[in-house]
Amino acid sequence: MEYVKATFYPSNITGTIPKGATILEAARMLGVPIEGPCGGMGRCGKDIVQVKINNKLNNVLACRTQIETNIEVIIPLHEQDPLKTVEGFSAADVMKGGINSIVGKEVVADSRGCCITKVSLDDKIVSIGDGDTMTKSYGIALDIGTTTLVASLIDLYSGKVLEYASLLNPLVSYGHDVMSRIKYAASWEDGLRAMHRELITGINLLIETLCAKSNVRPENICQLTGAGNTTMQHIFLNREIKGIGEYPYKAEVLDVCTTTAESLGIGIAKYASVTTFPCISAYVGGDIVSGLLVVNPGDTEFPALFLDIGTNGELVLLLNGRIVASSTAAGPCFEGMTISSGMRAAEGAIERVSLEKEPFWGVIGSGTPKGICGSGLLDLVSELVRTGLVNSRGRLQNRNSETAANYKNYLFEKNGKRYFQLAAGVSVTQEDIRQVQLAKAAIRAGVEILFNKCNVKPEDMKTVIVAGAFGYHLKEECLFRTGFFPALKNARIFFVGNSSLEGAIRLLLNKELVNKATHIARTARVVELSHVPEFESTFIREISFPERENK
Repeated sequence: MEYVKATFYPSNITGTIPKGATILEAARMLGVPIEGPCGGMGRCGKDIVQVKINNKLNNVLACRTQIETNIEVIIPLHEQDPLKTVEGFSAADVMKGGINSIVGKEVVADSRGCCITKVSLDDKIVSIGDGDTMTKSYGIALDIGTTTLVASLIDLYSGKVLEYASLLNPLVSYGHDVMSRIKYAASWEDGLRAMHRELITGINLLIETLCAKSNVRPENICQLTGAGNTTMQHIFLNREIKGIGEYPYKAEVLDVCTTTAESLGIGIAKYASVTTFPCISAYVGGDIVSGLLVVNPGDTEFPALFLDIGTNGELVLLLNGRIVASSTAAGPCFEGMTISSGMRAAEGAIERVSLEKEPFWGVIGSGTPKGICGSGLLDLVSELVRTGLVNSRGRLQNRNSETAANYKNYLFEKNGKRYFQLAAGVSVTQEDIRQVQLAKAAIRAGVEILFNKCNVKPEDMKTVIVAGAFGYHLKEECLFRTGFFPALKNARIFFVGNSSLEGAIRLLLNKELVNKATHIARTARVVELSHVPEFESTFIREISFPERENK
């Protein structure tokens, strides 16, 4: 019998399986959960996965696709709720004034007396269909992250969120950061179009997954709103990105863009309206504008700092009547990428860590640990700093040192490299700790520069809003113990989860918010850190961790 290798993402599980087995059979052999409620008959559509064949991504049914060669499979995740509801930052208040979507429907009788439904977008009739589909009106809210795609299916008639799903962004194969993707587009004649096609393929997989889970027909999805950083929105729209990577760093378009699903190849109603958010600059994108829609000025004390910690770290200082924004390259370590045992915040990921007499960890889904996600990584590093197992320079202590006496069983060296092992197959290396140092130094330096440019002292801050999936599971003390922020003695800290997606949901339900989004984008002042001479020295200074609180 011949065998081939199969690798499943985002769980990063690899194994050998018999040639000719279906993807669903291979998943079961390797312990990878994939739904197959119809018993492999190809009827339910709930086992849709993504595979790369001949350098092209394809969406296929796992139960009907045989594996004939080594294969990589990406499985979409069904998320319960990636939005962390916090008082003052919830989308619930959008429903108080009722739904004000651009989608309108009218049920009338045709000349034969048969019932038909007229569909309009902003009062322009775009479709006439048979039957009464008044209550079958749906929208997709999409967070186009550098590392992760997250989508929600919204009932535009009731305003309810029906389902969430997420997927590893297929463009990670072109590089983990936007600069790598910009360089790829500039280096290859068909580079931008190739990335656009793969991104749309991933988005279509999410849509198919959402529809299968909710029994919604794609042709009844009439609207999509997408929010991402400036580069990702440009790739989504198939717009030129070369200028974003070259001085003076200009994007082709910063305004709201509206087109049709058909023009982009998105698998929903052909006439469906597709809208992306306005961007503030080449490096402060529509995801931040979308996130700022979530901030309710009436519930926010100023000055306030809005911070989205992801592959790119965006910072916005909210003053009375002023918005000052900046961005810094944090890297993908808090997305679970480029970390030795890293994974996304999915089932099996260690999300929190405590070092007492022995390590204690919490796992998403409460099962066996498969890896460690961003919040778990920062939690562990924070605990290593607290206990002295990592010094202020970021050096992991030798297992024979006095500090390491209680943790000798978890510290080891291999090929000259030091590790701290949390669980079987899950450890953190000296290089992983270094990536945390570099990421937090980039964020801290950006915060310091922004404060200085706006003449704001740390003790003046009243509110800090931490957005992004990374912040969803985060503990406040981790940020201060590792030195992300200076001492913010008078500030309340809120963790609001995926505010980019929440802002996209709001825009689906209230078309008037496009004017507010445009106002935010056009009135914000941008501080380009690359133009600030003291940024480099501040960054280097902040690589170190704060000294231990208790010696």
